[in-house]
Order: sequence, then C-alpha cells, then structure tokens
Amino acid sequence: MENPSGSGSFLERVVETVGGLVLVAATSITILQVVFRYLLKIPFIWSEEFTRFLFIWIVWLGAALAVPRGKHMVIEFVRDLFPEPWPGRIKMATDLLALFFLAVVVVKGISLVNMTATEFYVTFPLSVKYAYLASVVGGALMFFFLSQELRSTFRRLKSREKKT
Repeated sequence: MENPSGSGSFLERVVETVGGLVLVAATSITILQVVFRYLLKIPFIWSEEFTRFLFIWIVWLGAALAVPRGKHMVIEFVRDLFPEPWPGRIKMATDLLALFFLAVVVVKGISLVNMTATEFYVTFPLSVKYAYLASVVGGALMFFFLSQELRSTFRRLKSREKKT
C-alpha cells in the first residue's frame, strides 16, 4: 500500500531517483538525435539501441516502484465477494504466487545475464548482459517490496484475528 505521508522508504526514493535520471537520459538522447540528424545532418548511429537499452531499465524500475505504491493491476471485486477474513487470505495467496513468479524471473534472469555476457550491441561497446540485468534488479526489487507488503498483510490479519 502507498504510504499516506507520500514519502516512501529510502530504497523507493533511490529507485525513483535512478529511474528518473535514466528517463532524463533517454529523453535527452532522443532529442539530441533528432536535432543532430535532421538539423545538423550528423546522425548518432548508437542512439536508437542505447535509448532502447535505457527504456528497458525504465520499465523494470517503474514496475518495481509500482509494487509498494499499490499501482499494479488488481482485480479486487473478486476478492471482495468473499466475507472476512477471506479477502486478506486471498491477497496473501496471490502475493505468494507473485513472489514465486518473481523468484523465477530473477533466477532465469541471472542465467540470461550469464549467457549474454559475451554479446555486445552493434553500435556501442556495451554488453547485452546489462539489458538483461534490468530484469534481475527489477525482479529482485519487486520481490523485496512485495515481501514487505506480504508481511504487513500477515500482521494485519493476525491483529484482526486477535480482536475477534
């Protein structure tokens, strides 16, 4: 859930800052590419691949930030059809399934990073493994944020059960 004060954890702020800087870099490179190609007739041959690389990181960092802010798509009406305490239990079950999926993403992402370590982009000297590393970092961040959310859901359920 989103922090009502509007200030997230230190890690959230770091991810937001890094993601914002990567977005500024991608936007700046794209604008410079247009100016240099069409006005100065000097194209940057590397800009398209590098912008795509940056966009991959933006997507994974943004997906990670969406977890603690509760911005991922959720079909709540199905969960809310059930009486208490089932909605909380269903949320815990779906969070556990998501954690399993994210663990697979991270483990398989590490394999992809290792497999692509010797492959390089055509137009600039950067290994392709760094693009796949975004899935590992983003997946690990989502796993961390979701496990925190799962822990707080568990505590809420436990405190409700003690009250009844």
